[in-house]
Amino acid sequence: MSLAAAAAAKLLTIQRLAVLQLLADQPSGSANDASLCEALNALEHIVSRDRMRELLFWLQGQGAVHLLDRRMESGLVVATLTERGHDIARGRSRIAGVAAIDTGED
Repeated sequence: MSLAAAAAAKLLTIQRLAVLQLLADQPSGSANDASLCEALNALEHIVSRDRMRELLFWLQGQGAVHLLDRRMESGLVVATLTERGHDIARGRSRIAGVAAIDTGED
């Protein structure tokens, strides 16, 4: 793997974790793709709405979020954090493809 490909893969894992953490910080554990995109961009992880949806659909495939696809009605995808996703966001669980949080535990 080239250095550029490795850096892109690492960035992707960090962005996935950031999305889970943003959802975990919401009182309802839910947010739409537009809001998440703005929040991730504010964290200087500049992503398009299309990229945000790719992140969300991948996270759904891992059981970390549940999605309600409302694109036909409102143009939005609503993500809700699952218990598994919350555990990953807080560093209590790990899955391949999402950056790990160093909790200091061995």
